[in-house]
Amino acid sequence: MKLHELRLFITEDIFVLKEEEREKLAAAQLASRLELDETTDTHLLEEPEATPPVPENSDPEPIPFEGDFQKSILVVYQGEELSAGNREFLFKIFRAVNLSLKDLALVSEKSLKESNENPLSQLNPVKMVLFGTLHHPLMKLKKENYRIMQEPLEYFFADELEELEKNVALKRKLWDTLQVFFNVK
Repeated sequence: MKLHELRLFITEDIFVLKEEEREKLAAAQLASRLELDETTDTHLLEEPEATPPVPENSDPEPIPFEGDFQKSILVVYQGEELSAGNREFLFKIFRAVNLSLKDLALVSEKSLKESNENPLSQLNPVKMVLFGTLHHPLMKLKKENYRIMQEPLEYFFADELEELEKNVALKRKLWDTLQVFFNVK
């Protein structure tokens, strides 16, 4: 059955949680939905012809990202947001391989956690670079840092940006990997 048909039989919201770490997010969403449902129910009483609202879970929040994503390159970094120094360092790295923010989708670990959407299916990137250790299912793709993988897309993991900025040997590893990854000489 389609969601529209199921709504005819099931009148209560149903939530499917994939991981325990999302319980807090689901609880917050439930609380906001209950507030929304109260106002929606009042609205429905005024207009009996209206159809019931579609639960938010059927249309997950899109993953917020910075950039124009013109070249379909997803860049994910550890943490909530980039410090000014890390931001400048990251843009310096990508300028070296002839990329700018208009080519990328820059996503924080926090944005990934807050969205119920799979970044690979929502954004469908061609390439992906992940900086640091993320508390997200994407970490299942990790084999080792600076090793370019081809499946399910072309990607590699690197160390956290702060660590990279301070360590010359790690910068060298990153640069060597970026040259191969983006075919830059």
